[in-house]
Amino acid sequence: MKYILIALIGILVSCKTSETSQTSTLVAANETWLNEPSFEINCTVAFPFVTNALSQIANSNMLGAGNTVNRINLQGRGDFLRISDNKVLADISYYGEQRFGSANANNIGIVLNDAIEDYEVSYNQKKKRTHIYFKATHEMEHYEFHITVYPSGNCDMNVNSSKRTFIKYEGDLKEFVIKE
Repeated sequence: MKYILIALIGILVSCKTSETSQTSTLVAANETWLNEPSFEINCTVAFPFVTNALSQIANSNMLGAGNTVNRINLQGRGDFLRISDNKVLADISYYGEQRFGSANANNIGIVLNDAIEDYEVSYNQKKKRTHIYFKATHEMEHYEFHITVYPSGNCDMNVNSSKRTFIKYEGDLKEFVIKE
């Protein structure tokens, strides 16, 4: 019995070591294309800031089957954010309220093809997470992006806008390679 217990502890310790080395390999690979930004996020879920107006829309069943006022499935829509050559290119569905008017009434989503400002990357060794921050301006609307990247490649993206309510997205992050 004593030998079986020792063997099980040995197996568990060796599995944990393997997981740690895989995580550090993923982090090292990601650091290069996050520091010299060239990545893409495919948004899969939106978490809008719930307001009274958004609740009324949800109550009228306009959000679609399986969606709730605080969680909207984006899979299959092609919503993305791409960073490359110090530019942000994005086409992401937006659910929420516009505030203080809109820079472009025809643009109801978050659509960007603009330069990025104040790009910062930091890595939290204890939590094994990478945090990315940058700003972008499109016409008269200013955006702040806070992206948390996990070792698995999943990420959370918080978007603050000067003219809209806050929204959060979940998605998958991958390296973006320009095809020539």
